[in-house]
Amino acid sequence: MPATSRPFIRRYLADAVMLFNVIVWGVQFIVMKDAISTLPPLAYNAIRFSVGLPLLLMIGFRNRQAMRIARADIPRLIVLGLIGQFGYQVLTVLALDRTTGTNVSLLLATVPSWTAILSILLGTLLIRRAMLLGLGMSLVGVALVILGDAASPVSVSHGDVFGMGLALTAALCIAIFTITIKPLMDRYGASVIAIWTYILTCVGLLVVASPDLLTLGPGDIPPRIWPHIAYSGILSSAIGFLLEGYAIRHLGAARMSNYYNVQPLVTAVAGVLVLQEPITRPLVLGGALALVGVTIVRRTTLLRPATHDHSSEPHTVATDQRPLEIANSSDCL
Repeated sequence: MPATSRPFIRRYLADAVMLFNVIVWGVQFIVMKDAISTLPPLAYNAIRFSVGLPLLLMIGFRNRQAMRIARADIPRLIVLGLIGQFGYQVLTVLALDRTTGTNVSLLLATVPSWTAILSILLGTLLIRRAMLLGLGMSLVGVALVILGDAASPVSVSHGDVFGMGLALTAALCIAIFTITIKPLMDRYGASVIAIWTYILTCVGLLVVASPDLLTLGPGDIPPRIWPHIAYSGILSSAIGFLLEGYAIRHLGAARMSNYYNVQPLVTAVAGVLVLQEPITRPLVLGGALALVGVTIVRRTTLLRPATHDHSSEPHTVATDQRPLEIANSSDCL
């Protein structure tokens, strides 16, 4: 095989890997929704994270030197991991317990918009008209989904609305995590930080779910739920993490991010086929607006150029406009 054709084959393979991943991640919301109808939500999350943990620990121990974190950075990593990933997991599973998997998947897909809004408030983004248009579209889409799913007249006590509020809060947790964890990711690498935050999240989930876990015995978990746990803990989380790492190496973040918008559509189809979840006009219209808006935000979000000290570097000119690396809800599944 000619050497020049190998990069193309790797990219096609990476495209296939990402398509497989977004299908797995899209169905994941439906798998969890079905599982927590039998098991307590927090207990299910703790069990499935524990099942996926050994595989990621094996990856980390293969290069123990790279996994080391400086003592000064450990408190920050713990705090951000608990606020971001742990908070996201708790809020997401509680949201799934109260509203449909389609609603949760769609609202979590708006993470790039919330990340961009927070970055604008912090003054780290170049403000562009197209980006503002995308933000407006995504926010209007979110409003349509939430208000359209509420009872008429709108009632904030409606169970679905409360569940969607939890999902939006989970999206904000990841947006905050994305912005604040970036210095550590630049220093240690995304994979190292992902493994450590997975470990922290697993420990946190075991703690908060301990009241439910202590009352559960092997006989309390029906045989039909074990495939759900394996799917969520191994295929979606651990293996999905590895496959995503392969894809980002060969596709790059920009091309790979296009796949994430497919995820809510997969969840919607799976929800209708498996759980008979309703598809309403506000959900379709709002979802379409939100996803188009998020796509625009992804393509037009640029960090402000770095400021250089021209007195010490007279020949350096800040001209680079780097895209903001934005986490996705799938990174945390």
